[in-house]
Amino acid sequence: MSHPTPELQPDLEDVLQVEEPEGRETAVKVDITGPVRTQELPRKGGSTLTRSGIGVLPNALNILRADHRRAQSFLISSSAFLVAYGDANAQDASTMALWPANVPLKVTGTVDVWVAASTGTVNVSVVTELWATGEGSE
Repeated sequence: MSHPTPELQPDLEDVLQVEEPEGRETAVKVDITGPVRTQELPRKGGSTLTRSGIGVLPNALNILRADHRRAQSFLISSSAFLVAYGDANAQDASTMALWPANVPLKVTGTVDVWVAASTGTVNVSVVTELWATGEGSE
């Protein structure tokens, strides 16, 4: 007489103790056939700063730290400056970008931003906007 093989692995739903929501189906299929309207999250915070006397390489300054809450930042200076995204690129002028004077640099990435003077010293101003953090954020 053969015995059935016992099931040693429980179902994932049993392990997670999944419960059916009351009065709702567990899966809803949505077909989108037209344009979809999206809206950017509002900005709920920000900051400004100016760093003076930033020197030439190898003295690059980490002017912005990586921040997932940052929506965008603008860097501006009355003198040309070098800029890099990340410490590894801030070691050598050949891996940094030369940014012209009086032209705002818009940074939308959530990366580290390093700056250095192309010659002499430079003053760099930063304007940062932060994303709203959700319900009840100030």
